[in-house]
Amino acid sequence: MNFFRKTIFAAGLLAASAMPVFAQSDAPTEDTDPVLVFNRVCYAQVPVLDNIRDMSARFAWESMGGEDLKQFTTIENPDVLEGWDVRIAKRLYRLGIIQTGVTGNFKENFPEFAAGTTTACTLILDGRDNAEIILERMNSLVQKEPVSSNVPDGDLLTSTWAGGNEDFKVFVFYKSDQNNKANLINVTILSKEKL
Repeated sequence: MNFFRKTIFAAGLLAASAMPVFAQSDAPTEDTDPVLVFNRVCYAQVPVLDNIRDMSARFAWESMGGEDLKQFTTIENPDVLEGWDVRIAKRLYRLGIIQTGVTGNFKENFPEFAAGTTTACTLILDGRDNAEIILERMNSLVQKEPVSSNVPDGDLLTSTWAGGNEDFKVFVFYKSDQNNKANLINVTILSKEKL
């Protein structure tokens, strides 16, 4: 699953949100909307990871390890690499978080962040959602159009949003497939300060 590796360091916007309360019914509700789940679990939490860990315990998410976990990064020894299988109603998502120093293209493109921290949170979707609908919902969440849309990346199409200020750089990636299904959403934040 190389799309994890290409995506993990390419997404995000800093926000704040209350702890989620997830619906336990089959009916599609806003609590089973993957964009809302992404917002509550990833987008509104990073670069601080404690609330994500608290949610994993509170909602009894199943920890993952081994090869499943390694697919969330290409970094040899990140400071943090954790992942869970997240069941919400009858839907199953995979969630991964990573935190490490600023490396690679980010370090080259943002040298003023070289001593800082990169934090990423990825939500792998279950393949049930229409790609265009999720893209529209992502535009609403980020409150702007992507800087690039549906750029071919192997078998997937990538849309990217970017923003930030002098202390944070924020990137959000959304990937869909050739069958018009949503695949994953990632937020990555560069923090100028070491976390």
